[in-house]
Amino acid sequence: MIFHIAICSPDPVLRGRVQRHCLEYYARRADACIVEQLESAADLLRQEAGGTRYELYLIELTASGPAEGLQAAAQLRQHGVRAPLAFFARTPAYAYEAFRVDAMQYLQISFRPEQLTALLDRATEPEYGPVIPVTTAAGLRALPFADIEYLECTHHIVHFHLASGEDVASLSLRVPFSEVAKPLLADERFLQPHRSYVVNLAAASQLSAGELWMRSGARVPIPRSREAAVRAAFRKFLER
Repeated sequence: MIFHIAICSPDPVLRGRVQRHCLEYYARRADACIVEQLESAADLLRQEAGGTRYELYLIELTASGPAEGLQAAAQLRQHGVRAPLAFFARTPAYAYEAFRVDAMQYLQISFRPEQLTALLDRATEPEYGPVIPVTTAAGLRALPFADIEYLECTHHIVHFHLASGEDVASLSLRVPFSEVAKPLLADERFLQPHRSYVVNLAAASQLSAGELWMRSGARVPIPRSREAAVRAAFRKFLER
């Protein structure tokens, strides 16, 4: 599949940064992407009027004219566009309006690379991808698989480390860790390199002696007895 992405921003530096990240992201996948840079929401609407549709819309809400981007998004939705849509902004002030047009994400500039990677993970999956329910002290959370960097089980509590940097802690387990991780391990992205860890290989950056490095900088330990199997699984994932 070729994934078409529209990046709408008057800032050429931001457009270039996002395009490079998108191209690098899809270079690691079996599919590909075409990125189109647009300088304004008006350009985006002209493309839509001409029949051009994208699989992902990335729109900057500028301080001088946030309404233009929001109105363009609302018009796309009114015309039947259901593709994932996300916003960039230098302030959280427009987040409420953004989610009223069914935005998938709202990233505040300057966002971290792993946040954009998580956004692309979700956008490429049908209906934003599968989720795993997690019972926490604050209530039930539904965590998208694509948002999870790795799981760590300590003292009968599972910590879901997300690509955003958030750590979601479960309540104390009444079942084995393997049972909690079972839905994730059925997905080819996830691997259990250690009895207390499950990792998302899509969020791994490199493998070294005794450790798997994640994009966030976290290092997941690998027992010597598992190193060969983890290396083979990581290589297979990268080559798929």
